[in-house]
Amino acid sequence: MKEMLESLMQDRIHKLSQLEDRKLMRQLVNEFLVNMVDYQDQMLDKLEQRVLEESKTLSSLYDIHTTIYRQEDWDVSHEFLHPVLPEDVQPQVLSLPELLMVQQGVEQPSGNRLIRLFLEMDSAQVLALTRSERIFRARVTTDVGVYHVGVQLRPSTDYQREIERLYHNFQVNGLAWRTVHHPYIYKFVDVMLHSWEQKPQPEESIVSITVDMEEYESYQRPGWIPVWNVQRLKIKNSGFPIPALDRIHYEHIIALHKYGSEHGYLADGEASDIRYIKRSPGEMVIVSPGDRSGFWDIIKINRPVEQRWSSSSYPLVSNGHLDQFVHHHAAGQMLPVRTMGELTRMVRAQQASVGVELQNVQVRQHADTGDADSTEAIELNPFLGDNIRLDAHRPILELHFRRLPEHRLPAFLHGDQLAYLTAELQRQLPEYRCKGVWL
Repeated sequence: MKEMLESLMQDRIHKLSQLEDRKLMRQLVNEFLVNMVDYQDQMLDKLEQRVLEESKTLSSLYDIHTTIYRQEDWDVSHEFLHPVLPEDVQPQVLSLPELLMVQQGVEQPSGNRLIRLFLEMDSAQVLALTRSERIFRARVTTDVGVYHVGVQLRPSTDYQREIERLYHNFQVNGLAWRTVHHPYIYKFVDVMLHSWEQKPQPEESIVSITVDMEEYESYQRPGWIPVWNVQRLKIKNSGFPIPALDRIHYEHIIALHKYGSEHGYLADGEASDIRYIKRSPGEMVIVSPGDRSGFWDIIKINRPVEQRWSSSSYPLVSNGHLDQFVHHHAAGQMLPVRTMGELTRMVRAQQASVGVELQNVQVRQHADTGDADSTEAIELNPFLGDNIRLDAHRPILELHFRRLPEHRLPAFLHGDQLAYLTAELQRQLPEYRCKGVWL
């Protein structure tokens, strides 16, 4: 608008024949009209931002951002991202006497894990590889010599249990759950000891372990760990507990100014210990039957910060929504409209949908047994159950997605992007069984 006014005024000024009239007109434009337009633009921007803020129903405070880092490059002072499992950044200590007790053909406990590997493959392929029970060869180097062993791959379910634990935290805190978009955790496998070709002495110490992945050798990435913006803290409540209005429970005030009011916070506890939670800027009030002051386990979800450099060569992804009015307005409506346009809006609301378009949908009553793509999809929300609807009575909603030219995600993450978008639509469309496919 400012450029349009300047162009119009310049045209009018040039049409004036008198020099004094030109000077007066130019002075009037510079001192009054331009400043008035600048002020009007500022007020319109503030009004637009205010309307956007008041229409928000989905808080970005609880967006989960995820990626992976090389373990040796991890900085413990990182304020934004933290390991999904804190023990991942600690040196792994293996007990050789326990490993020597492994017997071939016997189910092995989790303590016989040698190392954890990240495979730069599609998650469905990783799952199929772990279910094949294929035996690979590995080399165990000790301070005395080198020994060859047989190993098998198992999914690293420890990370998935952390997501389920976070889901229960959301439920206890009375917050709506959104699917966590962490495609990397489904590509980690535990290398389990299967058999010894030659056993070392119990007093030897393990120096290193390498796995021969044969045709999958180019996909293995040892020494990487998954991270997210979830940080676990212990915070002492301020003062003494105050009796609640019901005279039965007690209010425990947790001061959050020290840790940053711009972040999201959850109380980590059992439903029996937390009646409900009240939130206000700078503090969180936990209403609990407990009457003693002490430390509370608090989950801090860090807001993203702009970094000039990063040690990770893999993209940072999140389950956040685009900050647009139409998405906030639609989220506040109690009666959803099941149309193609609404499904398209749901997909476009996701930050993870950049470069992807919902091309078409198809409703089927039964699964097509003749599908060429028989690869099992990764289930991102296995802990979400439906106790009302039976799968046999729910039609299949087949979602056809297409990658646009501006799609820049690495090829090994394409299947995970499809699984995430399908899982989010499944969460909002419980009357269907959603199935996503690429065109």
